[in-house]
Amino acid sequence: MLTKILDAEASLSVQVHPDDAYAAAHEGPTELGKTECWYILDAEPGAYLIYGHHAKTKAELTAMIEAGKWDDLLRKVPVKTGDFFYVPSGTIHALNKGIMALETQQSSDTTYRLYDYDRVDAKTGEKRELHLKQSIDTTIVPHQDPVLNIQTEHVGDSTITTYVQPPMSPFFSVYQWLVKGDLHFDRTTAPYTLVSVVDGEGELIVDGQTYPIHKNMHFVLPFDIKSWDLKGDMQIIASEPGNK
Repeated sequence: MLTKILDAEASLSVQVHPDDAYAAAHEGPTELGKTECWYILDAEPGAYLIYGHHAKTKAELTAMIEAGKWDDLLRKVPVKTGDFFYVPSGTIHALNKGIMALETQQSSDTTYRLYDYDRVDAKTGEKRELHLKQSIDTTIVPHQDPVLNIQTEHVGDSTITTYVQPPMSPFFSVYQWLVKGDLHFDRTTAPYTLVSVVDGEGELIVDGQTYPIHKNMHFVLPFDIKSWDLKGDMQIIASEPGNK
């Protein structure tokens, strides 16, 4: 599992990722596919994602790609701060200009670039390599938005929101912790917890030791930490590996 912050100062290339089986068959037996998700940290007015497509069949998808009918093919979805998107393997997607997102993903670098707006690399003078066959092979047709069972639990004045978890997302669980005062956690079976403080400040208390934490801090709670407390006024995105 990886987490990263993506700041799209320009629209990123349109991509699709394979599942584990396709990646192992075509990129090497140890290579993984990539399912990921985005929590939108910031979005400028009018910002949108590429998320899915409008083709109804593989034949229609192939024909639209070969004809370069990108405006007809690509699905544009308006986005605002605080939105959450689950991006399973096989989903055509891209962050566009004016969006900052915290991404949680399978630990894989396998990416198929479908479209790059015909941009030319300033260093090479050439367009970036595309992977059209692999993109067509791996894109799910027709596109369907995942049905997310987002759940929010109130604990005193704080809230814990579960965006995804197994079995819906076998690769990771992702949570939002809105800390208002005190919030206690006990370790589940997860081997570790990745924590990103995306707003506010407060304290992390482990085994009687207090650590000040604040916005833009990121840390790992390993398995041998069986419980912890958070105090303060903070917004946190946390993630844990799933069962695959």
